[in-house]
Amino acid sequence: MLLSTKFILIKFNHMSRHILLLMIVCISVVAHAQETFFLSDDEQQLLSEYPDTMLRGADSAWPPFEFRQKDGVYAGICQDYTDIVAKRLSLEIKLIPDLVWDDVLNKIMNKDLDVITCLAQTQERDAYLSFTAPFTSIPQVIFTQPDYPYVGGLKDLNNKRVAMTKGYAVTDILKRQYPKLDVVMADNPFDALKLVSTGQADAFVGTLAVGIYLIRKYNLANLKVAAPAEVPALEMRFGFRKDWESLVPLIDKVLASITTEEHTAIQQRWINVEYDPLVDYSLLWKVGSTLSVLLILAVLWISQVQRQKRALQESESKLITQRNALQKLTEVLEAYGERVGRELDMARETQRVLLPDLDKVKTISDIHVLHIDSRFEPSSELGGDFWKLDSIDENRVAVLMVDFVGHGINAALNTFRLHALLESEATTNTEPAVFLENLNNRLSPLLPSGQYATMFYGVIDRNLDILTYAGAATPNPLIFMPGEDEPLIGIGEGLPIGMFDGSTYEDREIPFPKGSSILLYSDAVTEGKTKSGVRLEEKGLVELTKTCLQSCPRENLIELLAKELDELLEQPLADDLTIIHINRLLS
Repeated sequence: MLLSTKFILIKFNHMSRHILLLMIVCISVVAHAQETFFLSDDEQQLLSEYPDTMLRGADSAWPPFEFRQKDGVYAGICQDYTDIVAKRLSLEIKLIPDLVWDDVLNKIMNKDLDVITCLAQTQERDAYLSFTAPFTSIPQVIFTQPDYPYVGGLKDLNNKRVAMTKGYAVTDILKRQYPKLDVVMADNPFDALKLVSTGQADAFVGTLAVGIYLIRKYNLANLKVAAPAEVPALEMRFGFRKDWESLVPLIDKVLASITTEEHTAIQQRWINVEYDPLVDYSLLWKVGSTLSVLLILAVLWISQVQRQKRALQESESKLITQRNALQKLTEVLEAYGERVGRELDMARETQRVLLPDLDKVKTISDIHVLHIDSRFEPSSELGGDFWKLDSIDENRVAVLMVDFVGHGINAALNTFRLHALLESEATTNTEPAVFLENLNNRLSPLLPSGQYATMFYGVIDRNLDILTYAGAATPNPLIFMPGEDEPLIGIGEGLPIGMFDGSTYEDREIPFPKGSSILLYSDAVTEGKTKSGVRLEEKGLVELTKTCLQSCPRENLIELLAKELDELLEQPLADDLTIIHINRLLS
């Protein structure tokens, strides 16, 4: 990758494989941090007009956001935010326990409750609630059984049995926007997942983090994440009874005072988890020790078999005991390996659903008279590659490609963080540099030190015949003019996304008439080792691409180039490999 001379960015070579506990929740920092919090005289007067104790309702079965623990105490992400608000305003926000979600909504409509501290805003709820600004955003996905036919989105579930949760905002949205779904109602997300697990429903649409949490806790091994649900990520807010509307600006002030460190602490408490290493060396040591003991016992048994019959019987008894112990250890290792395989398969399937839908790519290609082809080859470890395509208007189309540093669980988690931000940050900005700057400022507070992403963002204007693009430490794009096999080499330099707050980027323009094309690729292509032990590098890729174009039309470039790279590069791949070719057709 090409970077500023002030910085040397080192990728991790090989990370230990981990069991993937894939629970992705995007914690959105909704305001700038404040070092202190205080109320003005007017605000204190306003607060004094309300009771010191406010009655709150909550969902008791929505982990890790809201749930009742074994000891009966309510906990979760939303509880932590509620505690912060109560502490800073010196209030008691008293929970009314043991309510199902429909009861919570009915009671606040009747003013038997004062506040719900974790729910999404909808048109129906606006009639009886006043909402604060959001404090977290949560993506929605589709869960199915692993052997269920391919599901690329909600349209594939028309006339299918889809489990949904009573009273949830996403349920209202889906019933309104997708009337052809055969809805099967459940009281809570766990009951909805059980309907799918037992075959009583084809799919469940719900929150990613909640679903993964429940799948792992209750060992619902026959469920998987099939695809994202095409609905906006739900923004969680405080909702007060309508006649308490004047209190909302005061609560917004408290939420805005929550620091980045506090947001991060809540996220790490409920989302970040510890991962056991794939190889448990202490367990292997025990197995090895057991085998050694067995060998010694066998030797002693042979040498004393004629002289000590009693010793033989004792040795046989010990041998049986050790054999049973070894068998149990073997069964544990086999189950452990199977669980690791399931976790990694789920992670890779979830990563693939971030790639553009084939129907969407075809629609955009037809509108803008383009031929778009791509290949994605995952590495032997989890990585962080994905790309995105959006139509800005009838004359302009935007394309972006992302590669997160490193491999394994960190890369996968960070990829989902960034994808969630992109869902809320419109990828139809016609100024690539501004788009990268805005995205960088939102991502950098969420990433631990030393973690970042490289990115290309470009806009093709077929009315002006221009390609405008900006790079963030991405490999240099290759641009081919009409009738030319020798490419122009673009500039991908710039600071990575998420490394430094306030980073700036530069727009670049290049002619892009009909017959032109652009090749984008991840650094696995140029930095990956060939079978001869050397890197391909940019020069090698240029020569390989020229050779391919001499043997095939541009529409077939990706097919031939992918085949050549598969034969040329060492296998298995050490990093995700992505190549994208966008060709402006003559007609």
